[in-house]
Amino acid sequence: MYMLILYKFSEIRVQLVPKLSRCIYNGRLEIWPSKDWELESIHEFEVLEMIREHISTVIGLRANCSVTDSWATTEIQRLRLGRVYVASILYGYFLKSASLRYYLEECLASAHQDLHLTHRNSLQFPEAWSYGLKQNQVVGCVNNTQSISLGRGTNGHELKQENLKCYVMGFDPETLQRCAKLRSREAVNLVEKHSCALFGDGQTGLLDTDEVILTSFSSLKRLVLEAIAFGSFLWDAEEYADAVYKLKEN
Repeated sequence: MYMLILYKFSEIRVQLVPKLSRCIYNGRLEIWPSKDWELESIHEFEVLEMIREHISTVIGLRANCSVTDSWATTEIQRLRLGRVYVASILYGYFLKSASLRYYLEECLASAHQDLHLTHRNSLQFPEAWSYGLKQNQVVGCVNNTQSISLGRGTNGHELKQENLKCYVMGFDPETLQRCAKLRSREAVNLVEKHSCALFGDGQTGLLDTDEVILTSFSSLKRLVLEAIAFGSFLWDAEEYADAVYKLKEN
């Protein structure tokens, strides 16, 4: 699965951040180039809006901040940064699952609406014959009525359709857990090993350290965007691997 994830990153020409110690120069963590555009390009607009809110929450960087704000320095514990990274992986995984569920339900609702309108219009044929209309008049009348009705139905459906954020906020606890939980044990192990390799200290490889890192908000944003993309790609890789190898359920 890890190789599939790496391949996904290579498709958008993004290299994963190496071990954190390799990115520290003169006592400051800097990740360059940022690759923000590439990492954001894989998401739909509504998903991207939720990602920007997540970034604002976990690192305190506003969505429309200035360049000066992005390059402002801040301090963060290595342990906390590791937790933010893992949480962002899980958030990316959750968004992938929830958005697919959202778009599927949206398509089903639209198909049901169209089916209902088609069925309603088909009932107009016997009524038209009872008034002695000719066949070509009936066809023209029904076609015109159907096009108008479908237009109204589609617009009505769009007005009633809630956006992704509202849809997710309406999840009950069971649905929320189903979308957020990693489905396989292999995925859990992969996230643990990847995060330890990235943030662990040089001796034990564990995240349990009180070291404080000086960095910029731009570098923090890069890490969070990468983690979210990692989670999204993990969902795809897990889906593919499970279809072939039948992974162990988590």
